[in-house]
Amino acid sequence: MREQSQEGRLQSSEQAIAHWDKTPLNVPVDQRYATYPWLREAAEFEKHAGERVLEIGCGAGADLEQFVLAGAIASAVDITPAHLELARERLKGRAEIRQADATALPFLDSSFDYVYSHGVLHHIEQPRKVVEEMFRVLRPGGRFNVMVYAKYSVETLALLVKHGHKWKLHVENSLDPVHIDLYSRRSLRRLFHPAALTFKKYECARAPFLARQLGWFLVAKGEKPR
Repeated sequence: MREQSQEGRLQSSEQAIAHWDKTPLNVPVDQRYATYPWLREAAEFEKHAGERVLEIGCGAGADLEQFVLAGAIASAVDITPAHLELARERLKGRAEIRQADATALPFLDSSFDYVYSHGVLHHIEQPRKVVEEMFRVLRPGGRFNVMVYAKYSVETLALLVKHGHKWKLHVENSLDPVHIDLYSRRSLRRLFHPAALTFKKYECARAPFLARQLGWFLVAKGEKPR
């Protein structure tokens, strides 16, 4: 990934704020996990009781709340004021929620056992800075879990065929522009080097039997390098 200018970073952040302040992602919890039935397994909500968990890009706080309900000591950051308001209203003080850019996390080194970030990294123009921040705030041996859009997927092809070069305007919940990158296993290995990663793909609505090979959501998990 090439280095971006300060102007480029600001544009990416400002696009995200403008997009989700106007149309925040806020659906009922039951609907969210009915739409994404694989998400509970992928996120590992039930596996981190008593651990210090950080969510990067918490949105309206639905996933953050699941970690809290399962007994985690949870914190979160988001860049969008509308999402922060919704998340704080949902959690009602049960988690620490701060406004912050993922490239500059407001936490001390080795503060967390587990860092989770669902659908955020692909909206950031300097993803390596996010990875470095994740490594910094994780304790030695701490684990991370990220989900990104997959480069090699049926959904990617369908978007390109239907919308051509304007396909990125048709990915999120409005037509307002937002930065989007697509990732492969290879590009994620480079991005998270020297951490070892495991992968799993989810969701292929047009051909469910192809989800493991050509799913739209690519989940990568690993451990902070020692």
